[in-house]
Amino acid sequence: MTAFVVDANVIVRVMLNDDKLQARVARDALKSASMVIVPTHVFCEVAWVMRSIKTDTGERRYSHSTIAAGMRRFIKFDHVVIAEDEVEAGLQMLDAGGDFADGVIEYTGRSLARGVATAFLSFDKNVVSTLARRGFSALLLS
Repeated sequence: MTAFVVDANVIVRVMLNDDKLQARVARDALKSASMVIVPTHVFCEVAWVMRSIKTDTGERRYSHSTIAAGMRRFIKFDHVVIAEDEVEAGLQMLDAGGDFADGVIEYTGRSLARGVATAFLSFDKNVVSTLARRGFSALLLS
């Protein structure tokens, strides 16, 4: 039995299927594993890579919802091991039109505060407004 800790490029290759050979090799390796471990920061990288891919006209090729759906398909398999609460926080942020990593950061920070009230502090207007819309305390620095 083999357990693999998976790098973001493996997940991206499987999600995109743009290089048929590498995608097949990745899928075969993942299927052969007894456990596929995906640290949360790997999904942060996957989301960043997917949002960075542009069309010929400069438009983003993959929407937040498309990326979230691809990640959900990947993690649904029984032998995939993730930090469920962290990943769910990132996915909820993607669903709200925000950044996966910002959702993870907010969730993890709030968890580490051990019950002390927290506010997300950032210079990023988008994350502050997205968190505020979701009912989280967030402060914009200017």
